[in-house]
Parts: sequence; C-alpha cells; structure tokens
Amino acid sequence: MVDRKLLEQALSELVVLKNRVHDPSRFLGYLYVAALEEWAERLSVHPGKLNKVVTIREAISSHYLH
Repeated sequence: MVDRKLLEQALSELVVLKNRVHDPSRFLGYLYVAALEEWAERLSVHPGKLNKVVTIREAISSHYLH
C-alpha cells in the first residue's frame, strides 16, 4: 500500500517539474527523470507507473485551470 500523503507530495512536485520540461532545457528533463526515479523508489512503485499517474494528474490539473 502506498503512503497517500507521500504520494500527494510526490505528485505535486513531479507535475510542476513535468510542466517545466516543455521548456527547451535538457537539464529540466534530466531533473524530472531523476526526481521521478527518487520518488518511485521512496514509494516502492515502478517509475513507469508513477509517470502515468503524474500524466493523469497533470491532465486533470490543466483541465481545471482552463
């Protein structure tokens, strides 16, 4: 079972980073991947699955902002 509070913290941080990845800097892409892997390890979740959840959260967030 994933710690829900820790997951919320991870998603908040990762969505912000992922939104910034669209900037032309490769550094931000590396930063996102490193953060994703770190959070995945802390949550004991596969990075690919966590990335999917981040993508869903990002889509929901942008939907409510528009």
